[in-house]
Amino acid sequence: MTIIERRGRYGVKAWDSTSKSYRWLGTTTTLEAAQALEREHKVRSGQATPSVREWAQIWLSDYARPAPATRMVYRQAAKRITSELGALKLGEVDRRKAREHALKWPRNVSAVARTMWNDALRDGVVSENPWTNMGLKQSRGRKDITALTEEQLLELAQTAQRVHKAYGLEAQAIILTLGYVGIRPGELCGLKHEDLDLPNAETWIKRSRDVTNKLKPPKNGKARRVVIFPGALSAMQAIPETTNDRFVFHSPRLHPLNKASLNYMWRPIQTAWTEQGNRSVDLYSLRHCAATMLKERGVSSADIAIQLGHTDGGRLVDLIYGHPSEDRARERLKQAYGERSEQLRRTG
Repeated sequence: MTIIERRGRYGVKAWDSTSKSYRWLGTTTTLEAAQALEREHKVRSGQATPSVREWAQIWLSDYARPAPATRMVYRQAAKRITSELGALKLGEVDRRKAREHALKWPRNVSAVARTMWNDALRDGVVSENPWTNMGLKQSRGRKDITALTEEQLLELAQTAQRVHKAYGLEAQAIILTLGYVGIRPGELCGLKHEDLDLPNAETWIKRSRDVTNKLKPPKNGKARRVVIFPGALSAMQAIPETTNDRFVFHSPRLHPLNKASLNYMWRPIQTAWTEQGNRSVDLYSLRHCAATMLKERGVSSADIAIQLGHTDGGRLVDLIYGHPSEDRARERLKQAYGERSEQLRRTG
């Protein structure tokens, strides 16, 4: 590697063993930038073990994921990783140190670290990934969600109306649409009036708004037609008219709803809900509420999957999304024998 100064600028060249000649890497305006270019080339060519900070920069650039939302999550997590481990060489982070940080970091940050080191391992930059198989207690994720009952959903919607006052009817409609129809929050943000077929109590789900505020196709890339159940239909019809008539739902300031304004709208509702002595819920769990209520009404998993936008014939509904109430299950079990026992008693 050679750095050459010419008229206040710094050129960098590197020896290429294949062609047996120097290869020009570029020209910079400062010595520090030239040295950084030199270090980056050594890392990329395997001549040096990068620091965590150097690898994070390369990883975010060369290993960027296609989804904008994923790239944003990775950038945010990488900031936390490099702020605490950036000065260390990538191979200096052993399992003890990784575990120490994983215990105090949010789960998604250590998950991103695991992916960062895994890409480095696959390409021979490091010899092991210290973030794997650490034996930490893992959440069961969506399997652990306890879905709201219909009565609780209606109470939550009333809380939304009370908290938001003038905006309350729309806040209530948002809760009931998510809780009855089962669309994803991003799909709700992308719903337009032209998608609605209210006389037939149906709507097309053609787009979703991601965390970067861009509209994109729904999760599996396919538009679908879903049913708007009565509780949501009446609430949608009660939303006051606005000057912006393209999108169905809006923020309290009457801008088209996006992920940020939806979460802003949701926070005071969630606070009021828990202050009433209820367990904490999040917006996405309302999708589980929709699936559970359909399940308890005897709708098949395959049909629920069509409503939710799954393409697996209902397997995911059975595995994750169906959360029938155990109390109601016991009541149905009692009724199963209760009706037969009553018939036997009468004939006996």
